[in-house]
Amino acid sequence: MEQQKDTAVFVDLENVYYGLKKYHMDPDHPDEQHNLFLRLQEHYGKDSIRMIEAYADFEQLDLSMMSLQKKRVHVNQVYGNGRDGKERKNASDIQLCLDAMEVLYQIPEIERFVVVSADQDMIPLLDRLWSKGKRVELFCLWDESLSRTAQLQEFCDESYNLLEFLHMEEMDDFSQLDRLIHNSVIQVYEWYRDPNNIGKSYGSTWIKNDFARKFQLSEMEAGHLFTRLVKGKYLLPYEITVSDKVYYGYKVNLEQPQAQMMIKIAGYKVS
Repeated sequence: MEQQKDTAVFVDLENVYYGLKKYHMDPDHPDEQHNLFLRLQEHYGKDSIRMIEAYADFEQLDLSMMSLQKKRVHVNQVYGNGRDGKERKNASDIQLCLDAMEVLYQIPEIERFVVVSADQDMIPLLDRLWSKGKRVELFCLWDESLSRTAQLQEFCDESYNLLEFLHMEEMDDFSQLDRLIHNSVIQVYEWYRDPNNIGKSYGSTWIKNDFARKFQLSEMEAGHLFTRLVKGKYLLPYEITVSDKVYYGYKVNLEQPQAQMMIKIAGYKVS
């Protein structure tokens, strides 16, 4: 007998993307044990999932829509205000709530609603679905970014910590030095992605100063870390000419396999 497709999954992907980014984690991770969408399918069973809906401004995220679609994820493009960080706003959560309510009333055979988000704006949705007799399950990041007053778990039948669900504890097995190298590569890569640094070069002195400040290293430790990155070819010399004056700096070597993988794991596309 064919299993009934009674589960609908709604992912506030923009919310999750930026939440995982601080852990240098990609929700569409190349390893299936850390991949959000493959883990959801494994957890609930492909045959029970009627739909997986993901909402984000995909023009602003380094995610492959084609990769998600191949995983049977329906992508919903929701435009934002074009800003970054705390100033960034979009209507992903609103569109998600509207679609979930439409499914509630138009597809009555859906008995389990799964919401992936840490947004407190989801509380009215969770409460409404639960009050209609549906099973409601929530996935979110249980870290310092989640308000302690939200009590999201009180509005659902089951709640899961994404840090555990995506087996992120296994990624803590590598050494402190490996983690420093990883974070340092991301630091240099993201420096060049900052619109304020367009047309600039990241000099060695500035890089070492930033390493010392951000990773709480001594001047000597920051210097050793920088040397290791250069010797390991994680960083390559880079120069730029401005008004006939040459400025020297360093960029991430995207031809170095380990550096390339670090950038991908952090959620960025590497061509």
